[in-house]
Amino acid sequence: MGAETVTCEKGNNYKLHKEHTLTDKKDVSVKAVPVESTKAVVVFVGGAGDKESYYFSGPYRNIRFAKLNLDSRTETLKSEGRYKSEWLGYNEVRGKKDIQRHVLSLIPYKSCPVYIVGHSLGGWNGAHLTKIMSEWGYRVQMLITLDPVGEGALVWLGSDIYRERPEPVAADWINIKATPTQRDPSDGVADFGEKWLISCGPSLNANVDANHADALGLFTARIDGNKSASDLLLESIMEEFS
Repeated sequence: MGAETVTCEKGNNYKLHKEHTLTDKKDVSVKAVPVESTKAVVVFVGGAGDKESYYFSGPYRNIRFAKLNLDSRTETLKSEGRYKSEWLGYNEVRGKKDIQRHVLSLIPYKSCPVYIVGHSLGGWNGAHLTKIMSEWGYRVQMLITLDPVGEGALVWLGSDIYRERPEPVAADWINIKATPTQRDPSDGVADFGEKWLISCGPSLNANVDANHADALGLFTARIDGNKSASDLLLESIMEEFS
């Protein structure tokens, strides 16, 4: 699939230390003080009709295919207890109670690197999620928005999404816009919901020849040289363990 990219300066990366030692002035023995081991939590947020039916349409499980792609590449990390992922609907990450129940319950400690991958309305609510979590002291390492939608007043009235435009907060932000050469019905649906047109802000902004519904295609298309969003996400996770 073809891709057109615009790159910006990326944010800083952070690493955690596994443990350190402290000694009391009156105690000459060395005390090992445990510190949380590095983990990575990836939250995949689907759009309308993804995880559950949307006005008698779906569920289509579009973002789940992207999740399975990354899960297959992180099996060793998962078996070691250093990686976990979750598939959520866009309506499960809106509002304090839903965020606490569905998202914060996944995160073992606030300095744990969190990655948000949102598709369609999930990209819109997922971007809002990054700011909320950051304000609560959580560390959002990367946001990936896959053809985000949510600007339309009609879709706001009929969907559980935030009304105001998102202001993402993440160390890195990758945005991918679907620009298919051959449109399908899902592209019309995205036009109805009104795409969130992003010109500035992401570390990497790319146009991909894929249809709106093809979350896996958007996630795995080459957008940065020979690398995809999936590749860049995996690299960021692996840097945490280097």
